[in-house]
Amino acid sequence: MNRSMPAAAAKGSAEAQLRCCGCQAIQNDPQPDFRCAECGELLEVTYPAWEPSGRGAWAADLKRVWRERRSSLSLLDGSGVWRYRELLPIVPDMEKIVTLAEGNTPLYAMPQTARRLGMRALLAKHQGMNPTGSFKDTGMTAAVSVAHARGYQWVVCASTGNTSASMAAYAARAGLKALVL
Repeated sequence: MNRSMPAAAAKGSAEAQLRCCGCQAIQNDPQPDFRCAECGELLEVTYPAWEPSGRGAWAADLKRVWRERRSSLSLLDGSGVWRYRELLPIVPDMEKIVTLAEGNTPLYAMPQTARRLGMRALLAKHQGMNPTGSFKDTGMTAAVSVAHARGYQWVVCASTGNTSASMAAYAARAGLKALVL
């Protein structure tokens, strides 16, 4: 463990909580649909430890770790999503992460558009370069990882295109059965 890295970040967790968007109740054991057990509203991820007084050091530590991971040969670190896993505390067991190295898509400079918009620079990320050719991969890695970590055997979606292709690819990687409606 890196001594200057906060213990929570070194473990892969940012000490996040799931809080209800409606009644603000903290949910320690979320329902399968990630809705509040008390009022039924959706849950959001919050980081109570990120108070303004400690944020600067925390942010600097995270940036350093994320930069170091860019040169790592680990499949998890090679994901443009899971490289930033401290902000995705939804899968406690990193061995259950399902990744196809998504998110490492190229950035393209768009100087003419930037000029027209009065900006110094503008970059566009080409999400069509993800493993299944869709931006859906960046969310599907998280969704299927949660299903895998919770021991589900099936994943299901309603789709006529990108979502179903992405879900099928990630389900296959995880050894899960997939159903597309």
